[in-house]
This record gives sequence, structure tokens and C-alpha cells, in this order.
Amino acid sequence: MRAKKLYRIGVDVGSTTLKVVVLSRVGEIVHKTYKRHKADFNSIFIEELRNIEAMFPDSAFSIAVTGSAGMGIAERTGLSFTQEVVASIEVIKQNFPYVKAMIDLGGEDAKMVFFEEDKHPDIRMNGNCAGGGYFYVHIKRRCLAKYHYSCQR
Repeated sequence: MRAKKLYRIGVDVGSTTLKVVVLSRVGEIVHKTYKRHKADFNSIFIEELRNIEAMFPDSAFSIAVTGSAGMGIAERTGLSFTQEVVASIEVIKQNFPYVKAMIDLGGEDAKMVFFEEDKHPDIRMNGNCAGGGYFYVHIKRRCLAKYHYSCQR
């Protein structure tokens, strides 16, 4: 019997979007997705897992979840959950040790992390729905684009 290929799947289910990345055994990105879930993240999550299963038949997967809506998915399914800022900090520490600051614009919030050698990261976050999150910036960008278009006519 042939051994199944093993892939790692990372899922980030935020307040407005679902992001998925599939990594090979050696950490190479072999698939990634970014979708707005419009508050129907369960259906979008299941749909994406089915797509991945079809793309990589006869394979085995390990799945880890993060994101504000990801905690509920992880609890209901028994999947591993890691808080998103903690996950980002680990990636930066392991792969980009020269980075001094990280800014994460979420769907409805913004996080900043400052890194100093031999110190714990300094994490700062605004409150939910505080404007300045990705969704807020996206809406303002669309408004500006419409304004710019109307001025060009």
C-alpha cells in the first residue's frame, strides 16, 4: 500500500474573511484561498475543505485554526486552535528575526506588536469595531475609488 502524502492546512476564520493555506511536508505553499464569508463561515469552511480534498486525493491532512470565528470552529470540530497574534508572532520570530514591528489589520480591529531582542513582544490592540481594521479601510478605499471615478467623468 502506498503511503499517503501529508499536508498541513492552516485556516484563519476572521470576522469578515476565511483564509486557507495548504503546505507540503517541506513547508512549501501548494494552495491558498482568500474568501469573504459574509457571516456564513461554516459553509465556506466546509466548501474549501472539500475543494482541497478533491485537489489532493489520497492525502492526509493536519489542520490548525486561528481567527476570531475560528475558535468556535475549533471547539465544535476538535481541531487545534492557536490565537492569531500568537501564531503571527511565532512565524516572525522563527522566519524573520530582524523584524521590529508587526501591524495586523483585522476585519474589525487592528493589532500592533513590537519586538525587542531578549524581551517578550509588546502587543497592543484596539477594540472591536473601532475603525482602522481591514474592513473599514476596504470600505473607505471603495468610497474613494467611486469618488475618483466620478471626478474623472
